[in-house]
Amino acid sequence: MELDLVYLPSAEADLASIYDWLAGVSSPDRAFGYVGRIQAACRSLTDFPHRGSPRDELEPGLRSIPFERRAAIYYRVAGETVEIVRILHAGRDSHREFRAS
Repeated sequence: MELDLVYLPSAEADLASIYDWLAGVSSPDRAFGYVGRIQAACRSLTDFPHRGSPRDELEPGLRSIPFERRAAIYYRVAGETVEIVRILHAGRDSHREFRAS
């Protein structure tokens, strides 16, 4: 059974930030493609939502999957919905990011 997919405002802001940064250092086309691949990875969670690693040390019920060795997608399953919580560059301190949000 495929679940619904929702991006929390924090994840939407992360995607916008990723797009802006990559468009600035590379090109808008490359940024658009990268963000599209992230969104495809997020959509894949609606079919297999529990495949990610539990990240309860950050937030109860939180899970994460790596994305292209450069980022991590943080999400939780809430009933029939996969909630994308954050999308962080692999170099960012996830503990600090989740304490701040």
